[in-house]
Amino acid sequence: MDKKKKIDLLSELIQVKSVNGDEKDVAEILKRELDDAGIANEILPFGNNRANLVATLGHGHPVLAVSGHMDVVEADKENRDTDPFELVEKDDMFYGRGVTDMKAGLAALVIAMIELKEAGTQLNGTIKLLATGGEEVGQPGAEKLTEQGYMKDVDALLIAEPSGYRCVYANKGELNITIDSKGQAAHSSMPKAGVNAVEHLLHVLNTIENKVKQATDGIENEVLGDTVFNIDVIHGGNQINAIPASAQAQINMRTIPEFTNDQLESIFKETIADYNQDTDAQIDYTVTMNTIAITGNKDASLIRLIQKIGTPYLQNQGMSEEEIKQAKKSAELTGMKFSADEILTMGVSGGTDGSKFLINQPNGFDYTMFGPGNDTMHKDNESLSKPMYFDYIEMYKQLFSQYLK
Repeated sequence: MDKKKKIDLLSELIQVKSVNGDEKDVAEILKRELDDAGIANEILPFGNNRANLVATLGHGHPVLAVSGHMDVVEADKENRDTDPFELVEKDDMFYGRGVTDMKAGLAALVIAMIELKEAGTQLNGTIKLLATGGEEVGQPGAEKLTEQGYMKDVDALLIAEPSGYRCVYANKGELNITIDSKGQAAHSSMPKAGVNAVEHLLHVLNTIENKVKQATDGIENEVLGDTVFNIDVIHGGNQINAIPASAQAQINMRTIPEFTNDQLESIFKETIADYNQDTDAQIDYTVTMNTIAITGNKDASLIRLIQKIGTPYLQNQGMSEEEIKQAKKSAELTGMKFSADEILTMGVSGGTDGSKFLINQPNGFDYTMFGPGNDTMHKDNESLSKPMYFDYIEMYKQLFSQYLK
């Protein structure tokens, strides 16, 4: 596949507005390319134009599963310099929604498989591509593939989420909870005639936050760090002179094995029950996302091979002192490490489909997150280095063939 076609494929994927849905349209593009190359594949729909795709190259063991998600998050066109659903090339960069998170990684996996097939490369084992829907919200695609048995024979798992020239082998879990507060509307001059849903919500949030921080204080994982608690969305009321009858807050937590999702949820459950009993509030909560933390084996053969193959590509970047300084600053802000000389291993707060794929074996599996990208995921003007995209295609080809030699 020539360089132009590799860019064209990425461009076509970016044009699909697969915002928490419509992954089937992405899957159809990948299927066309895989079919043309003679690689066995199947689209597995799961409703409302949503789908997973599974493809295999080679046969027997070991089985290396490689995965990427086909959905993206929403983009605000008003805050972007370019159309988010058009791949724009400027200098040595690509711009577009999903170019880092993570359609470039997905395209690189597929292209690597196709080029190995075209070259007639002998594989003593199987590459199994698991392209998923819905990773950004709830990870239903990975959950379905796991339930359907696609992970049962897998010996190692690589997810092409954006890591840059780094190896991630551990991810925090995620627990998202929505709290709804119901009250009774009244004129603001007569607050006792109503029940203020916003005030009750704020009181509960304050109590929950304090209890979570007290319960998790000093509890850390040596790789992943501590529990993260964020109140990210809050709504309530509709005008200044009316007591609000409803309010809602959405809380995002990044979790570690030492303080589980169930333990966190129990704090919400008990605090809300006590508050409802002691006041005239009507507060309830709903869990909207629940994924576990995973910790792979940092000394796994897959990671060692990635470090061997990837180091020359990393060192070939020829970064200036200013670029290295900026990269270190960016890494610090995102809780990652940076080196211009070696492929580092680490854990991160961000989650992956690995939490669903490895639900029954969350610790010690031969797992890594290794893919093209930077810290612009979910941001305006999401971008990716052009050389990194092409580097990863070559690294994946070497990795797949050497892992299965």
